[in-house]
Amino acid sequence: MKTIIKFGLYILTGLLVCSCKSSIPSAQVNYLSERDGSINVRSVGVGKTKDAAKANAEINGIDVLLFRGLPESSQKTPLLGYNESEIRKQYDNYFKQMYENKRYLTFVMSSQPVSDYSKERVSVEVKINLRALRSDLEGQGLIRKFGY
Repeated sequence: MKTIIKFGLYILTGLLVCSCKSSIPSAQVNYLSERDGSINVRSVGVGKTKDAAKANAEINGIDVLLFRGLPESSQKTPLLGYNESEIRKQYDNYFKQMYENKRYLTFVMSSQPVSDYSKERVSVEVKINLRALRSDLEGQGLIRKFGY
């Protein structure tokens, strides 16, 4: 009887530990070029359909600019900061509008798949209006205007 109770406790503990894990997003985003306030990246997206994978690639491109920055570009540091989970909690309404209501599409100037959709993945070249994104973050009070 004791062994059954111990076994049950081990299972319960294991389930609790596994359910508490936070997923660490990984984005495969590479800088391509930039010009006149826009930045071009190649991003890998994952999804059940080609459209879902393409949307995921677009979101990954924006997330990298917001929370990680892009080496080799003028945006080497993140627009918002490195502590993604805290920033998402602090500005929850902004991110709900941005992603659930697909407002992020207003910053995507173009999005072209450059690989075939296979194994639920697609590689996409995404052109992001960095100037508009930065202005929106300033206007919404997420970042300060430069020089103020």
